[in-house]
Amino acid sequence: MKIYSQGDQAIVVSIEKEVSRDLTEDLLALKSYLSSKNFSFITEIVPTESDMMICYDARDMIKHHNIRSPFLYMKALLQSIQLEITHVDEAAPAIEIPVIYGGQYGPDLEALLKYYKLTMDKFVKLHTKPNYFVSMMGYTPGFPYLTGMEKRLFVNHTGDEKTFIPAGSVIIEGKKCGITTTDTYGDWLVVGYTPVELFNPNKVDFAKLKLGDNVQFKPVTEQELDLGGFKPCQL
Repeated sequence: MKIYSQGDQAIVVSIEKEVSRDLTEDLLALKSYLSSKNFSFITEIVPTESDMMICYDARDMIKHHNIRSPFLYMKALLQSIQLEITHVDEAAPAIEIPVIYGGQYGPDLEALLKYYKLTMDKFVKLHTKPNYFVSMMGYTPGFPYLTGMEKRLFVNHTGDEKTFIPAGSVIIEGKKCGITTTDTYGDWLVVGYTPVELFNPNKVDFAKLKLGDNVQFKPVTEQELDLGGFKPCQL
């Protein structure tokens, strides 16, 4: 475990392991422990795929807690934590996400099939086979980075240019998948669309998915479900 400063009011804990479900569980356990202690000077905890940033109020620590060096205090605190983490072999039930693949719903899939040298049917089987897990949240509110994709579907390129990508687009980037939660522009490779609402700012729990959740894609046709407010990628 590596610990280093991130500016004058944040510290980063880096767990030097390959991104995996166990690593995500390690980070969630550390976040849960810190949250349970209710340290008044910790203002935010932000986990990513392989590390976690803890933001703190240095002025409050110095003024109200008589802590001379907030960074050294936080570093010592983190080094002192001994967590007993038990990794469960059996994953929690997956959240099913229906996906319409290809066509106007996945405009980059046709070119990807040539790149992969796969048929549409084989691609869908490979893409829907894994039980993905949310290894990081970011980019937009509620946006899940999904780890666990079949290695045969990894890519080393993006789209030729940035285009309009509607909310609900299922995208591939590198070794991961994602699902856009808001309309955006980008060069991600769009392979499908889901009408499942992953982000709603009017709800207390505004994000449907959270770090560590399991996700299973299910192929469907456009006749099988309400498409919601679908807008084509190319405008």
